[in-house]
Amino acid sequence: MWWDERSTAACNVSQPGETRSAHTQHAVQQIADADIAVQTTPANRGGPASTCGRLTVTVDLEDDYVRGLVLAGLHRRPEWHVVRIDGEGEEVCQAAQESFLHWGEYERIDWARVHEGKQHASSYCVRKGLIRKAHLAHNLKKWAAKHPNGLLAKAVPETLILEVDHPDYFEEALSDCFEVRDMVPGSQKWIAKPSITNQAVGICIFNRVEQLQAAVESAEDLREWVLQRYIERPLLINKRKFHLRAYALCIGSMAAYVFDEILALFAGVPYADAALTDLSAHLTNTCHFVAHGQLQNGDMSEDDIVKLLSELPLVLAADQGMPLADAQARVQQLNTRVQAVIGECLEAVSSELTFFTLPNCFELFGFDLLVDEDWQVWLLEANAEPDLKQTGSRLRPLIAGLIEGTLELVVDPLAGPQGSPSTTKAADLMGSDILDVHKAASVSGSSQCTGNMCVQQDSRHAKAAANGCQTVDRIGHWVKVFEKSEGGRTGGSSGIRMS
Repeated sequence: MWWDERSTAACNVSQPGETRSAHTQHAVQQIADADIAVQTTPANRGGPASTCGRLTVTVDLEDDYVRGLVLAGLHRRPEWHVVRIDGEGEEVCQAAQESFLHWGEYERIDWARVHEGKQHASSYCVRKGLIRKAHLAHNLKKWAAKHPNGLLAKAVPETLILEVDHPDYFEEALSDCFEVRDMVPGSQKWIAKPSITNQAVGICIFNRVEQLQAAVESAEDLREWVLQRYIERPLLINKRKFHLRAYALCIGSMAAYVFDEILALFAGVPYADAALTDLSAHLTNTCHFVAHGQLQNGDMSEDDIVKLLSELPLVLAADQGMPLADAQARVQQLNTRVQAVIGECLEAVSSELTFFTLPNCFELFGFDLLVDEDWQVWLLEANAEPDLKQTGSRLRPLIAGLIEGTLELVVDPLAGPQGSPSTTKAADLMGSDILDVHKAASVSGSSQCTGNMCVQQDSRHAKAAANGCQTVDRIGHWVKVFEKSEGGRTGGSSGIRMS
């Protein structure tokens, strides 16, 4: 069903008969019941196009952690009329058909309306060239061959693509991966990952072909795999392996940003001498720990496995005796390197037909990178629809800053001064010069941006305060890392422009 949230206050309220999670209650501010009128209707029926001349945005997100933050941010913007959808399944959301912006699940976006230029959406239609491991490996290998001096030529582990039509034909499939087929047993370590899965599902670390074959046979419904040479000597902190999770935002056709607060996600147990089958030592995926109950049963705590990259200098100083100034410099270099590697990765896929950009779309991606003991950054993979709630409660302000920064870059430029659609073409709004003003407010609400955007933000915060709501508690900002040049396919890989 959809909820017609008609209040102009920058707040939200629990509705009669509605149960809200603690996450949503924390994210969204409270107002008086009398200030909101709520209507309900089945999610497969159309909702209101607008109220009082305001733009309509439909929020159709299943994850209440993210949904609460998005709703809170939109309620701070009185120029937008918010329709919240509580739906499920993979059918197109009919209640969103008349909205100007649909922020929702990929499967429920009306792609016909998006391609016709009638609606903005929170995903690109085709992006497998980035998020499918085999497609990404192919695209990056092709890019590195054309740009041998680029960052990616030295920042991507050797990766092979294994296509298995049936487990009975495993040996025939392996003939295309002779590096693995011909290796001396026990001499090398590789990691096998199904191309289309996430959350560490199906992963196998092996040093013998028989181990790989067993993994493939146990997942016979998975046909496409990537085999990546394992980084055997990762940088360890407190004797544990970790990887970096960086968030990237792609807008239009396209401008790309990386969030400057990067996560460091740690393994649950020490790395040294761990058996290949001990995934708690080798994998640094929080979803894996949750799925195996290691967080719930007290084997590890959230603070142990989820940290900020910016917090590591103190940890390095304590764990390795590194001078604090040196540790800070090292971490800053890592942050800069990560941004550069992701920027080149997005540039590499931006002209591929398997990454189909549209001027009226945007999307958030999660990039996973590893740091070895020589402080070399390795790009592992990219994911669509990253699980933001795995960041945890302690670092919730990071996700609040990420969502608020996304609203500033994507949503605010879509509305004119009076809260009506801007007369500027949507192709210009989504990825134009206005997006160069990308630094969001820092901790404690201070502003680092300039010009009209800051004036709008200050005005919005003032209105929120006047309505009795707190401004968002946030950290971090978006940094632009790539923008497709005017000489490129500026209408997107599809060539579609908005009228």
